[in-house]
Amino acid sequence: MKKRIYLNFLILILLSALLLSASVGSVVYNAIRGREISGVKDRAVLAADLLNNSTADAFEFADYRNLMPDAARITVIAPDGTVLLDNKAVASSLENHNDRDEFRMALQNGHGEAVRYSSTLGEETYYYAIRLDSGNVIRVSKTMSRISGAFIAVIPAIAGVTLLVLFLANIIARRLTRNIIAPISGIDFDGDNQNVYDELLPYVKKIDRQKSELSQQMALLKNRADTIEAITGNMKEGFVLIDKNGVMLTVNKSAADILGEDNMAGKNILHICRDIGFMEGVKNCLSGTNSEIDFERGGKVFNVLFSHVRDEDIITGAVIFLLDISDKRESEKQRREFSANVSHELKTPLTTISALAEMMENDMVEGGDIKTFAGKISVQSKRLINIIEDIIKLSEFDEGKIIARHTEFDLPELTRSVVDALREKADGKNVSIGIDSGPVSITANRQMIDELLYNLVDNAIKYNKDGGRVTVTLSCADGMCKIAVADTGIGISGEDQSRVFERFYRADKSRSKKTGGTGLGLSIVKHIAEYHGGSVKLVSTQGDGTVVECCIADRKS
Repeated sequence: MKKRIYLNFLILILLSALLLSASVGSVVYNAIRGREISGVKDRAVLAADLLNNSTADAFEFADYRNLMPDAARITVIAPDGTVLLDNKAVASSLENHNDRDEFRMALQNGHGEAVRYSSTLGEETYYYAIRLDSGNVIRVSKTMSRISGAFIAVIPAIAGVTLLVLFLANIIARRLTRNIIAPISGIDFDGDNQNVYDELLPYVKKIDRQKSELSQQMALLKNRADTIEAITGNMKEGFVLIDKNGVMLTVNKSAADILGEDNMAGKNILHICRDIGFMEGVKNCLSGTNSEIDFERGGKVFNVLFSHVRDEDIITGAVIFLLDISDKRESEKQRREFSANVSHELKTPLTTISALAEMMENDMVEGGDIKTFAGKISVQSKRLINIIEDIIKLSEFDEGKIIARHTEFDLPELTRSVVDALREKADGKNVSIGIDSGPVSITANRQMIDELLYNLVDNAIKYNKDGGRVTVTLSCADGMCKIAVADTGIGISGEDQSRVFERFYRADKSRSKKTGGTGLGLSIVKHIAEYHGGSVKLVSTQGDGTVVECCIADRKS
């Protein structure tokens, strides 16, 4: 705008200067021309007066030549057009001037003038003629170049003045432009704008209102963007927004971790994930068909939802959600295994009880064997009850229904009572049990800790070697009590160590059948430890024994 105003001012002043120069030149030229013509007329009148007032008795004409360049040309012409005298040429050599306009006008009116090309002088010439008292005509003429020469002499002065005007015009145009632009450039939309042009005030106020509305909208959009970014950024689920070409516009951290690459924005998602099902889902979604697939990535299972985005009838992109369903799949797998194991574990004693009862019902048992059969039924019934009780306990842990009362008790004393209860079983396998502990008092649920110790010591006896040893170590520090049960038994292989705390899982299935284990003991131990704010750790070497460490939070700390 500033440049345009400056150029407009400059052009206007330039045109004005040029027009003024042309006008001045024209006036000067006409003035000089008029002065020169007046001079020619004055000379003609002077010459006519001289000839009319001559007192000579006779006036003889003779050829006379004055070749001075600047001298006016004087010609005397007879009434019939014959040239009598000429100061620029030999009169006898000149043609008859009877057809000359100025000559004819002078004969008729007493004087005449004309401008035409002169063959004698070779230039455009001005002629002025006066009729003498004798009837002859005296004519004075001067070339136009002589007249123009006087004007040309003043042209440098006119040009100098014009350049000066142009220089001043440039300065004036700059100053005017700056003065006009200053109130506009000085508009402050945060101030009162006292010096703004009155014509601009409505626009300034409108812009100010629009600026305020735009600021509010920008703040609202930023707040929404920050909220969306905070939500998507902290989502555990992967979130990806792509355009119609598959180029990723937004990728949250979870999606980047799942797809295994950073700085994915601006890249094509089909170049990042080459899974066939995933690529097919993206293509179908961008074609207008929403879909859902499961695919594995990095050892985990993800459920992927593809949903296209429309702007009226045009698909502009898609939203992709990646949900980690690994735990869900694992839970489903564990539930299936649990159901199968429960069915199997319950079916075995029930089958035995049913078979023995049927034999007794059909008198297939002799009187002396009824007591033996009844004892077997009792054993299987107890086993069935134990399984059901353990399942109920685990179910209560899962559902958080256990409400236990914590009391303070002597942990070594509780441990000794558990060992005494299992002494006969240990002696039967020739396994010795020792307790390594100082005075340890703990506040916890006594019944649960009793069951934890019983399961750990019982397993250590079951899976020990003949002549082996079980050592129970008790200690407390920093509000945590550690119960470590070590045996010199068969040990657990590396592949089984991560699964021994699963329900119904048995590291040695053939041996478990002989020992009568249900595979729920260590799972219950883990839940009891976690219920008390602790954890369980297992260290084992196959063939060299196992150590199970349980950390229990002391509630009085």
